[in-house]
Amino acid sequence: MPAHGQRLRQADLEFSISPRTPEQLMAFYAARGFPPAAVEVIAASCFLTVGIVNHGRDVVWLEPARWRFETLDGRPVRRLAREEWEARFERLAVPLAPRATFGWTQLPESRDLQPGEPVGGNVAVEPPAGPFRLIARFRTGADGNGPPLKLRVEPLTCPGSQP
Repeated sequence: MPAHGQRLRQADLEFSISPRTPEQLMAFYAARGFPPAAVEVIAASCFLTVGIVNHGRDVVWLEPARWRFETLDGRPVRRLAREEWEARFERLAVPLAPRATFGWTQLPESRDLQPGEPVGGNVAVEPPAGPFRLIARFRTGADGNGPPLKLRVEPLTCPGSQP
């Protein structure tokens, strides 16, 4: 099944999200020196490539820990944060160079997006059996106390994880 993406805009925030196929993940990470066992673990996860552009005049805070992934009936879908990947790579004895490559392919865990600034990268979740949604919350303002932004993206699917 091919990966299909979505693009939306709320207020001055442009947001795109595209699931990656297991084949895309295997090809990309194998070509960058990941051991086969690590490539298998990566490809068994659901990677979503996200792009965000702040078109506004105020700071927007990227904090994926504030995002909620859930099935369409509201059950949580677990996000796989950087520290979990580091623990997995440690257990699999993945060399440091591929780990660094992995790091630059992921969304930052926290980042202030200045006016006009883009950011992109992957966020990974445990693959649910069917469609799911993302409710992404963003703080705004230099101190994070501005009017919050909330985006809802659905339905999302993980290629290769459908029953």
